[in-house]
Amino acid sequence: GRSSEIGKIRLMAGCIFSLNVSYFDLSFMQRDTIPEIQKMLGGPGTAGGRSSPSKFPPILFTNSEMDPTMSMVFGNWEPLAKAIRIVMFGKNSLDISGWPRAKCNAQKWGTMSSTPGLLAWGWVALIFILSSDTSFTKSGVGAKSRLPYAAMFTAYKQLWVTLWDQPRICTIRKKIDAYVWQSSSTSNIATSDAEGEDFTSDLMRLAIA
Repeated sequence: GRSSEIGKIRLMAGCIFSLNVSYFDLSFMQRDTIPEIQKMLGGPGTAGGRSSPSKFPPILFTNSEMDPTMSMVFGNWEPLAKAIRIVMFGKNSLDISGWPRAKCNAQKWGTMSSTPGLLAWGWVALIFILSSDTSFTKSGVGAKSRLPYAAMFTAYKQLWVTLWDQPRICTIRKKIDAYVWQSSSTSNIATSDAEGEDFTSDLMRLAIA
């Protein structure tokens, strides 16, 4: 289920973000006081921070620096690639090259490359793990953080679809796919990959059900 996939990412969040692993334990309630985390979320008091949560926090941008022109959106691809590899191949897959084992989500879902839905879901999962929230709500808005998770998923998915063939985004997608599937092949990339889209929408729907 969706909680186990997010749970896998949470277990490896220290490695994903190069931060103390204890920050991401569910019992740790002070994530909103950690400067490095707040910089990624653009919280109040940080450079470029806002009093109300933004749908596009700094973590989405190159060097985790907010770009009002949106020209660098999705540029911070490394944490996303690590999160997707963990979901596809398991929490120990960051230390293993290639396809670590036969029984994995990549095989189960028949997923060989990124889709707009998968990339959008990955970002929402990472932002949720960085936040002070411990569960999703029916409203799709974080109970503590007030982050608009449901709206984020919709906005990110639509933006990936819109920018899919833009040269900069193509380069980012190739880097993510090469990291996740340990392959430079892009022959399986398709915006209309219905199967790939379905499970991410289901994961997001389940998360806020």
